Amino acid sequence: MQMFFQNECAEIYYDDVLDTLFLKYLNKVQNTEKFIEINSQLLEAFRQLDTQKFVADIRKMGIISIESQNWVVENLIPGMFRHLNGRPLFHAQLIDPSEVMSKVSGSNIKSRAKKEDEGFVVHQFTAENELTDYLNSL
Repeated sequence: MQMFFQNECAEIYYDDVLDTLFLKYLNKVQNTEKFIEINSQLLEAFRQLDTQKFVADIRKMGIISIESQNWVVENLIPGMFRHLNGRPLFHAQLIDPSEVMSKVSGSNIKSRAKKEDEGFVVHQFTAENELTDYLNSL
């Protein structure tokens, strides 16, 4: 496992066994600036790797602003696509169904990103073993 970034809100690491870059929220993100800082670090880490797989563990993220959601759809996802240069992006979210606000934010990003690229699918999982099975199947 290779750690790329860590602060009080999130950690970004690469799991070489699953060949996947993970963004794991540890606590609620306080503001848009922190959110963009974390996700800018994520994009930088993704550009350093050859993986096509990315997981956002948003179980503890809380609700994020519309501005933050816009940043993901307008900057993060397109930046990942540019790095992949035509190869598909496999994106999954690990969600907690009891954390309604995280789920709403994640689902909003999921639907808006799909509008940006019709072939792009974000898979959502509530169980880590199902997520692992999915990643291993790719």
